[in-house]
Amino acid sequence: MATNNFSAGGPKAAARSAAATGNADNAGEREDLANFISMISRDEVPFMSSIGRTKATAIFHEWQTDELAAPAAGQVVDGITFSTAAAAQAAEPYRTRLGNYCQINSKVVQVTGTKRAVDQAGVADEYAYQLKKRGVEMKRDQEFGLVATNQSSSGGSPRSFGGYQAWMNHNVVNKLGTPSEYTAPTNPGGGVAGTYTTVTAPDAGSLALSDVDSLMQTIYEQGGKATKLMTSPANKRAFSARAQAAGSSTANAGDGNVRRNIDADGKLRQSVEIYQSDFGDIMVVPNYVMGLASTISGIAQGGANFFAFVYDPMWFSWATLRPMQEVDLGQLGDSIIGQIVEEGTLECKNPKGAGLILGLNGA
Repeated sequence: MATNNFSAGGPKAAARSAAATGNADNAGEREDLANFISMISRDEVPFMSSIGRTKATAIFHEWQTDELAAPAAGQVVDGITFSTAAAAQAAEPYRTRLGNYCQINSKVVQVTGTKRAVDQAGVADEYAYQLKKRGVEMKRDQEFGLVATNQSSSGGSPRSFGGYQAWMNHNVVNKLGTPSEYTAPTNPGGGVAGTYTTVTAPDAGSLALSDVDSLMQTIYEQGGKATKLMTSPANKRAFSARAQAAGSSTANAGDGNVRRNIDADGKLRQSVEIYQSDFGDIMVVPNYVMGLASTISGIAQGGANFFAFVYDPMWFSWATLRPMQEVDLGQLGDSIIGQIVEEGTLECKNPKGAGLILGLNGA
């Protein structure tokens, strides 16, 4: 005999009756469903939040960099001619023009009329809720492109901006066992990013204080001053552990003489949040996106925990061509549809003011 799901209160009532114990008359019991929704995913964008904002006015956003000539002996003879003085300045550096393509990021939303009409726990308007959720997801996608891939600046279809790694051909610490496994970009930002070939897990190394010191020194000598070290949570934890253990064993003897700090209340500080180097204080910031596997080819662990950035946020900005906005597309049958769109690119004002540590294993 066929079962009629619309009889005897329907399947929900049947399920409640079957689950009841000790009381068969439970048809009037209300469901205990909290009127909120718990979202556990992180919504921060640490790198994007640390840098500045500017305006792009074209698909290919460009800017100029310049630097002073290297210090040299400046004495000249009495009565030196202009041509002689000009010849001595022949190697003076000239302005460089850099650029990055604007990338379009987008998310879509589709909600049925019924979904908007029913009374839902924790949601006043399903369409508004989905718009907010997709907007946060899009910002996380943007952060992923900036820090977790080696994507190139490309005017193809779709266009893509060159992320942080695409600009790092001046100041790089390579932890890989075979340096040839990494090829730095020859044209920072404007061409292909760094490439990797046959990088296996044993080739990767641990983040050491000496790696940070080396980059800090190089950046300082070129006129910059890094203030942030950003890496994955695993590398952040490993960095803190190595810093706290520095000098206590032969393996860590070269990392300095750092000790745990116990305050007046007896609290033990294990985390290293600010590292005082010879070239200034640097804030150590974890970025959960850098701990995610990415699409970088040639890397065994998929790019997770592979990078650490040493930079001064003043040299980076997000250049917006079109700010994030909702495009209301109206009705599609019995659904309301919409699209969120944003277009912009990364502006690296001067690549020599930042550095990259690559080949890390998160340990």
